[in-house]
Amino acid sequence: MTDDAHLVAAAREGSLDAFDELVRRHQDRAYRLALRLTGDPHDAQDVVQDAFVQAWGALRTWRGEAAFTTWLHRIVVNRASNARRDRRPTEPLPPHELLPQVEAAERGALASARREAAVRAVAELPFEQRSALALHYFADFPLAEVARILGITEGAAKVRVHRARRSLARRLEDWR
Repeated sequence: MTDDAHLVAAAREGSLDAFDELVRRHQDRAYRLALRLTGDPHDAQDVVQDAFVQAWGALRTWRGEAAFTTWLHRIVVNRASNARRDRRPTEPLPPHELLPQVEAAERGALASARREAAVRAVAELPFEQRSALALHYFADFPLAEVARILGITEGAAKVRVHRARRSLARRLEDWR
């Protein structure tokens, strides 16, 4: 299997097949991140599509200082930020689309209310905190990569994640 660097090199030379393979490899993870950032499946699809269109257009001039996945996720975060700014707030996704299913014993009204509160609390975080939290916990990027994607220092990424977690803990205190 060809690695991303070879696919990027081929795509830079104009290979649509190589870029299609990059899209196939990264679209699901990019979508999950966009969904966490926008809270809306349609907006997330638009964000990912726009991100790949932008990546294709900028691929020849991209300096390649970071991994393709880092660069792509930065574009996704920027596009999600633009979408958030350009649209009015929307209702968050139903909890079952954002959070993993809970064990059968926890299902019921209380568990459902708890999940809804968690989804609402994440959606209400400032975008800077939500994006750092989503990249670190939902997209599984280490803090150094979160920093690169967001264009901030690793220390700033740690602070944003810490503040997001602290804010979530305060908002969800009643559910402990």
